[in-house]
Amino acid sequence: MRKAQNRCRLATLAAAGLAVFFCLVPSPGRAAEKVTVRTDFTPAGTHAALHLALVKGWFKDAGLDVDLQDGKGSINTIQLVGAGEVDIGQLSVGMVPIAQQAGMKVMSIAGFARRGDLAVLVPERSSIRTAQDLRGKRIVLFSASPWIPFINPFLKAAGMTRNDVKLIFVDPSAMYPTYASDKADAVMTLAPFAMPILAKMMPSRPIIAADYGIAFPGLGLVAREDTIEKRPTTVAKVVAATIRAWDYIYAGHEDEAVQDILKDRPDAKLDPAILKGQIIAYKDYFNTPNTVGKPIGWQSEADWAAAIKTMVEAGVIKPGHKPGDFYTNAFMPKS
Repeated sequence: MRKAQNRCRLATLAAAGLAVFFCLVPSPGRAAEKVTVRTDFTPAGTHAALHLALVKGWFKDAGLDVDLQDGKGSINTIQLVGAGEVDIGQLSVGMVPIAQQAGMKVMSIAGFARRGDLAVLVPERSSIRTAQDLRGKRIVLFSASPWIPFINPFLKAAGMTRNDVKLIFVDPSAMYPTYASDKADAVMTLAPFAMPILAKMMPSRPIIAADYGIAFPGLGLVAREDTIEKRPTTVAKVVAATIRAWDYIYAGHEDEAVQDILKDRPDAKLDPAILKGQIIAYKDYFNTPNTVGKPIGWQSEADWAAAIKTMVEAGVIKPGHKPGDFYTNAFMPKS
């Protein structure tokens, strides 16, 4: 009962914050409010909306001074959010139930890549076609990957255990070079993120985790419950500006988004072709059958119910949870 009351209070506060945001005109003399937003990885097309909103001044126009930080994996970022060291994280929001199980009071406040993007990539030239074909193969990944909780259930669905494959853990920066240099037969990653990176060095095809019963919500925004409660207007501004940016990008401004990423990270030695490839690839992951016709960021109860079922069966969370324990749509634009 207490948990349900807490969710209701958070939703009410969030809705109030959203209402305040849409009628708020920042005072020219008012100091911008500082807010930290951390991504799940180094700069990529998946972060296009955040960089675009920053470069175009949309966060500033909303009265925010956003410190956009590069991450080191979804697990690392959600841990920092959960510890209160970061205000908002952009990561695979399917990590929220796992984080709550570990005692972190976090919630998903917007879902972008609502179709699960977890995949095992294999070379196009290889004979590997299915998960079963991975038996005896070397699979590379990194320790903070969102894949970590789902390795066992994925392998189980293919009739295997960890003893049937060789898992190679490396630093995130070494993961794709290890795979592309034939030191691994496959890589556990996010398909639309990785395939543009590997297009030249190791053209690959995906074995999609969802095809083996792994329901896992992808890219989105996460915040602590107390941040939602104490700073609902701030959260509403970040969510609204990010949604606005994604809408703008997918209205035919992909190239502009690439240029804004490069402008915001001039020293990162980023490849514009990879950035654009990631932006385009992720568009197909922004909807599930349950979110068609809904605004970017809106999350489906049915999709979350499927994710809960996956996690309970995998033993990564305990049974008894409801979808509303892990997400809120209170910050979504009102149509």
